[in-house]
Amino acid sequence: MIRLLLVGIGIGLAQLGRILGFRREVTLANIRRAYPAESATFHKRLLSGSYANLGRVFAEMVYLRFASRRKIRTGIAFKNPELFGELLRDGHGLVVVSAHLANWEWMALAGPLYLEKTFSIVIKNNPVGFTERFLQRMRRRTGNTMINSADVRMMFRTLQEGGYVALLGDQAAPGGSAHVQFLGTDVSAFEGPARLALRTRSPLLFAKCVREGSSYSLEFIDVPFGDLAGDTPETVRELTQRHTTLLDTAIREHPEQWVWQHRRWKNV
Repeated sequence: MIRLLLVGIGIGLAQLGRILGFRREVTLANIRRAYPAESATFHKRLLSGSYANLGRVFAEMVYLRFASRRKIRTGIAFKNPELFGELLRDGHGLVVVSAHLANWEWMALAGPLYLEKTFSIVIKNNPVGFTERFLQRMRRRTGNTMINSADVRMMFRTLQEGGYVALLGDQAAPGGSAHVQFLGTDVSAFEGPARLALRTRSPLLFAKCVREGSSYSLEFIDVPFGDLAGDTPETVRELTQRHTTLLDTAIREHPEQWVWQHRRWKNV
């Protein structure tokens, strides 16, 4: 009941933000770029759906800060957790890349409850205020730790010690980063997941989280790279393209569940 109330409020506030113009033009421009052949009606419907999704996610962040572990665990279904054991037989760490699709925070919190293994989650070094402290407490509730995105050495150390490093790889990267095809456009993409995997030979997984009704499902997809030798601009770009293609497919399947409000194409 509390969750439903919070979600209702969140969706209402998000739609109010859409009406008042909060990131509306950015969002609509992104949608038109990704779906140039679709009608204006499609664009407006996806625009509204994306704001509803954003409101739901923010409301559920408040819920996750106080929800019981049982509620967190039962709110998402892990489809193939056995894949972890299959990939970690050699004692390597694991690189998990995901995106702002469905509820990425729920996925991260539930991970240790399903897998009995905590994650080191890479986050931006945001100013420490009320919101950041709230998010930090929420994210650590089930045992996960945080790694500053600038602390590359800690990421490598975590993998070398057999840990799990989780990153979100769907936002705009600096112009000099690897360029890949994403939603029909050549874009710059963060190289971190590919470089970590290639340098440590740790398996790379794409985590596909989607909403199904009022709950979530999570599927891990192995991103193979045994045919790629070394850490070169070519291998980094190729591996980045491989996990970006998986994200592209997931977004095409559930476009309203991706956060279209960020300026993904600003460095094109």
